[in-house]
Amino acid sequence: MPFVSLKTPFDSEERSQRRHLMISDALTLCALFFITVALGVVTNYLYQSYASHQTELAHRWLMRGVANLREGKPLAAVDALQSALAYAPSQRAIQVELAEALAAAGRTQQATAYFNNLLETQPGDGKINLELGRLAARDGNIPATIDFYQKAIYGTWEGDGYVRRREARLELIHFEISHALDDQARSQLLLAAGNAPVNDLPLQVQIGRLMEQARDPSDALHLYRSVLRVHPTYLPALEGAGRSAFGMGRYLLARRFLDRFLERATADASSRTPLPQESQDRAQDRDEDREMLRETNHLLSLYPSTQISLRAHSERILTDRKIAYARFTSCAAAQSAPGSASAPASPPVSETATAKRDALSILGLATHLGQRLRPQSAVPAGPAPSPFPTLDDLKSRWAKEPASITAPDLEKHPELARTEIQLIYDTEKISQQVCGPASGDNELLLRIAMAPNAVEEE
Repeated sequence: MPFVSLKTPFDSEERSQRRHLMISDALTLCALFFITVALGVVTNYLYQSYASHQTELAHRWLMRGVANLREGKPLAAVDALQSALAYAPSQRAIQVELAEALAAAGRTQQATAYFNNLLETQPGDGKINLELGRLAARDGNIPATIDFYQKAIYGTWEGDGYVRRREARLELIHFEISHALDDQARSQLLLAAGNAPVNDLPLQVQIGRLMEQARDPSDALHLYRSVLRVHPTYLPALEGAGRSAFGMGRYLLARRFLDRFLERATADASSRTPLPQESQDRAQDRDEDREMLRETNHLLSLYPSTQISLRAHSERILTDRKIAYARFTSCAAAQSAPGSASAPASPPVSETATAKRDALSILGLATHLGQRLRPQSAVPAGPAPSPFPTLDDLKSRWAKEPASITAPDLEKHPELARTEIQLIYDTEKISQQVCGPASGDNELLLRIAMAPNAVEEE
């Protein structure tokens, strides 16, 4: 018997069965493969659909939150943006908007935490630094506010970086002015003026007004005049130039600008019909400008100018002398009255008048500082004031005055005219210190006395 025997060959029926089994197994494998592929495709489609739906929901809640924030509904904005963040937790734009909404809702600590986390990933982000500066300003942290604003100004911005940096700088200037940081504000304003486009007239005027608020009428006037050299009839620049010149005590120049402004403004108002609120606001502004011009004209009528005739010059000195002497006698009588204080209270005035006096006090300070920095004109209106005169000095000087002085006396004796002018100026300044704020013509003489050489300076 052989060790290995061959198997009997398959018959036709067996071969048919085996072929059927192989085909069946192949079909089964193909079916399983196609089912697996189909399930993968369906799963991927469902995942993509779910992700797309999440993105759509996140965007929808984001838009709702932004709309609520614009409408002044910060709490609703916070809820909407938190929902948006739940659908897209890694989206930075939603985190920024949520932090802004938290800040607007008064939840400062949460907003600060959000912004600080965002700042860690992008330390130079201008928007984040700006928001942190605003929060620091709200908390009254002046050094941190200035630091964050500076980083925002020189940080990176998406979109129009120049405009964003400029707006951040202007915000910083407003903050510094509101906290009496005038020196820092003036430095920022000079940078803003240097970077401002020459053809952007509203921006130039805005910077000029901020310079006035920062007690820098000299630079404001320079900026307004630069605008007027290019656009001589631009009304806001004419008005600002007149106001700045008035604040510096350059009243002749102020009159020139205010005259031009009111003339052009009147012609402009008659050529078109403004809106009711615009008309009311402009009418109020025009009234203030007309009052400023009226005071300017009256002050110039009291100023002992050397540009007028000798007789008119002498007559003005005599008029001013009567006004100053009345102020002196009133102040001396108040000081000598029993129980009088060293600086009696001024007569009651309205709130408007009080605000006006405060504004004039600020302008007087700016004028005084400006006089120290500007070269004096060649022909002074009077001799240099004596150092630290007192009310007793005034009494002695008035007691030595001649019984009567006439215009011919002043014409014949120029030295007497200069002495009388200095006596008038000293009287107004000392009376201001001893007896409180002046009013009426005495107030105008005091303004002249504070900077007599600037009155007719062009």
